[in-house]
Amino acid sequence: MHMSRAEKARKKRHKRRLGTIATVITCLLVVGVGGSYAFVQMHPKVTANEITMNDESTTSRKANIVVDPHASTKAKIETTLKANQFNGTAYIVKDNQVILNQGFGIANKTIGKMTDDKSLYIIGSMQKAVVATAIMQLQEKGLLNVEDPINKYFPDFPNGKNIKIKNFLGHTSGINGRKKGNQPITSEQILRDIEAGGIYRQPGKWDYRDDNYAVMGRLIEVLTNQTLTNYLKQHIFTPARMTQTGIGDGFFTNPNEAVSYKLSNGTLIKNPYLQDNSQLFGAGNMYMPPKDIYLFDKALTSGKLINQASLTRMLQPGAGYYGFGFYDKSTFYLSRGVIYNYETINSFSRNHKDAVILFSNIRSEKGNVALTKEIYGLLQ
Repeated sequence: MHMSRAEKARKKRHKRRLGTIATVITCLLVVGVGGSYAFVQMHPKVTANEITMNDESTTSRKANIVVDPHASTKAKIETTLKANQFNGTAYIVKDNQVILNQGFGIANKTIGKMTDDKSLYIIGSMQKAVVATAIMQLQEKGLLNVEDPINKYFPDFPNGKNIKIKNFLGHTSGINGRKKGNQPITSEQILRDIEAGGIYRQPGKWDYRDDNYAVMGRLIEVLTNQTLTNYLKQHIFTPARMTQTGIGDGFFTNPNEAVSYKLSNGTLIKNPYLQDNSQLFGAGNMYMPPKDIYLFDKALTSGKLINQASLTRMLQPGAGYYGFGFYDKSTFYLSRGVIYNYETINSFSRNHKDAVILFSNIRSEKGNVALTKEIYGLLQ
């Protein structure tokens, strides 16, 4: 069929438009696939499904995950952690053998990094067990006695003749405490602020307050002429081989930092850090991977850090089922920290052979204490 010159021109323009569209589609596909490929190459352990799962996960238990009663203990624990949407690092020991040291979920959403056995977490109040150990060391050296009144060391402390060192260690001091700020502060100023806050009742009743351990931290400094950080490094971290443990702002520049997130409307949002680290003196500015707190536990219970009499006194429950830094949970001992949506659990069985250590950077609905109990059931 004969075509006019105008018709031929229109047909040529149509072909060019189709070619342009095809080229654009091809480019988009190449860019999309290439971008995905580049991301996987940069983060080979992260898949798109894993990122989506962590972005949109909820804190409720997944009903479709069932623990196989015939599976190995390790497999049962892994399934339980996944079923409860645990996000963090788990370190589990049975009969003095490590059966699990593994990360679950996201460590840094921005770069697509997942948690692993080297991930670092701020441990919050779990630090109190370490500070309590230092106090018991000083008692063994004759520098103090936990029955001493605090005014023996701090003459201006309110009600100091009635409040004993053991009251601070066991959270029964009756102090009001202070309001934490967000500016750098010294341990001397923290003590002055606590003294200025006064007391609200006589010692003896349970009332958990971080400032009890701030006082203990300052006491360690006064009696040793060392900063608390330096004392702990020399007398606890080094003998226990806690090589990845630190105190202070070094956490925020460490490549192994597990970033704290909170879940908001199905999306993970980075949790803000509200206080200068110095404000958490003695009670919450320490960080480490789970393995290091296990090394602390073994050094503590084997006599490397303190003697058996001191350990027995530390673990003896008082008000609130709390000893010095540890809760007595009947079948195991537990220390716990919750700060900036980190939740850390350190626990070991009464015979010191089993341990359940859970460090998470996204708190779950169930909570790590309940999850710890469930895991001990699987270890039996």
